[in-house]
Amino acid sequence: MKVVFMGIMGPWQTTIIVGVLGFIGLIIAVVVLSNSRAKHKAKSEALDTVVKTHSINSSDNLDKIERLNKMRESGALTQDEFESEKKKILR
Repeated sequence: MKVVFMGIMGPWQTTIIVGVLGFIGLIIAVVVLSNSRAKHKAKSEALDTVVKTHSINSSDNLDKIERLNKMRESGALTQDEFESEKKKILR
């Protein structure tokens, strides 16, 4: 059975064109994914840096925030006071 693409080309020409278009699509996909991975890697490294710098005091800060939360729950602190003090601790 002879397949003709648009009445101009034969099956081999059609196969070659489809293959070339598929290859071009593959190249575009690889470029897009590699750029996306580079962006995500940069964000991940930035977050790792932030976590490392804050992890030194993280357990101490967590204890302080837990104490503040207990004070807020008991009514000794208002929500605004709690948020203000929490921001000071997390700086």
